[in-house]
Amino acid sequence: MRETDWLNRIEAGNVPHAILFAGPKESGQAALARRAAARFLLHSDDTDALLGCPFYQEPADFQVKAVRDALAMVNAEAYERGRHCILFAEAHTMSEAAQDVLLKTLEEPPKDTLLLLTGTESGFRPTILSRCMILRAETEPWETIAERLARNGTDRTLAERAAKLSDGIAGRAEAFLQEERMAFRTGAIDCIRGLLRPAKPYAALAALCTETVEEDSDDGASKKAKKVGADALDAFLDVFLSVLGDVLRLQNGIREIRNTDCADLEKNYASTFTISQIQGMIHIATEAKEMLRYKASPAMTVDWILAKLP
Repeated sequence: MRETDWLNRIEAGNVPHAILFAGPKESGQAALARRAAARFLLHSDDTDALLGCPFYQEPADFQVKAVRDALAMVNAEAYERGRHCILFAEAHTMSEAAQDVLLKTLEEPPKDTLLLLTGTESGFRPTILSRCMILRAETEPWETIAERLARNGTDRTLAERAAKLSDGIAGRAEAFLQEERMAFRTGAIDCIRGLLRPAKPYAALAALCTETVEEDSDDGASKKAKKVGADALDAFLDVFLSVLGDVLRLQNGIREIRNTDCADLEKNYASTFTISQIQGMIHIATEAKEMLRYKASPAMTVDWILAKLP
């Protein structure tokens, strides 16, 4: 269905009570979800107007209490008349307990209420997915994205590399061209290269994933501290999983790879480890991402990953 068609259906109220706009953060699905909310509540494409709309919520906190409080407002008797909408952006980062709270409302939705979610499908429980209409981000062939980037002035080699890494999502390809993202990727590949050496790169990986965060001090004032961050470690694991996917392709005789900037590294992995060992590494990286989703200590997760890897 075309975008205009389902937006018209949302405005008319001719859709299920819950919609998941599925795709990575760079896919623009959150912006589309806000546009859908504006159509549903205001019969307009003006998403800025949502800021002053008393019938719209977009919780920034996915703690169980915050999710419960947001849903309690639309479940309350006083909110039964008229349309209401809640957008849970990046909802795949919710804990299992928070998803349980959300599931109860999805099973017994309030009248005239639209629940919108964004995020990657793999982060949701099957019971959540089964109760949502899923609108997936549109994708394009990587060649099309690369050609457009090159026409806009991007070096063709960089354009092709970003396009191959994008999974067909133009916004993600553009993100891969950002200087900070490229620098992080270079550091991640250096750490992955270090895993081939006898001494595991504990310090290098911890330094790569160190972020500046604000913490409350004993006197109640906030202070800045440097520590291993969950988002940065998760981003490293995405690079690692992508590289390992290429290694499996090489070991199975497939020469088309995504990570064209580290082909030599992937060949070294393919010749050093068996298919079973690479599959084991993929399992470790996937399990680590799950641990982070359930709020495991990022610093301890780094130790756990490197201790588990062969």
